[in-house]
Amino acid sequence: MKKYQLMAPGPTPVPSQALLAMAQPMIHHRTPEYEALFTEVRAGLKKLFQTQSDIVPFACSGTGAMEAAAVNTLSASDTVAVVRAGKFGERWVEICKAYGINVVELAAPFGHTVPAERVAEALKKTPAIKAVLTQHSESSTGVLHDVRAYAAVTRASEALLIVDAVSSLGIADLQMDAWGVDVVICGSQKGLMLPPGLGFCALSGRAWARSSS
Repeated sequence: MKKYQLMAPGPTPVPSQALLAMAQPMIHHRTPEYEALFTEVRAGLKKLFQTQSDIVPFACSGTGAMEAAAVNTLSASDTVAVVRAGKFGERWVEICKAYGINVVELAAPFGHTVPAERVAEALKKTPAIKAVLTQHSESSTGVLHDVRAYAAVTRASEALLIVDAVSSLGIADLQMDAWGVDVVICGSQKGLMLPPGLGFCALSGRAWARSSS
């Protein structure tokens, strides 16, 4: 029987087969068996993210993955553009300001989206923008932002496109490599239907270069 405490975007119910798998004896993390399983999981994550890049797992919430994406590709005093049309767009703003990152807000009323033309205009008006931060699905409102169009305009600049796909990965199409998205983050507890506590981050070659600079 499924138990619902609150009709929210997540955590979502975990399928019984996943719960039963968690009840199996632990596999030691230094055994060949674990190494083979981890290799299989990493390959599966690449398919899920639709990328050839390696996926970095974190023991954290989705917000933790958002924070990791920001602090590893940006520095204090950098300038970013944030698509803000819901509570999680506001969370991007809060994370950036906490680390001294200057924010150009591209705001829209809750329940609406920000057209790619506004992103292009912001990049043209403020060439110092180092990254565009957005949600794919703004789960506080149910709006799906046009990440593919955002990618098209950011690829024409030096700015990275950093996408929070916590509530959309595995549900809505997000072709990281084909569209040219630089960073995609996800959590375990929504579209993947796993228990909370795991975050994931995929970085393009441009994003890896920025993180090491």
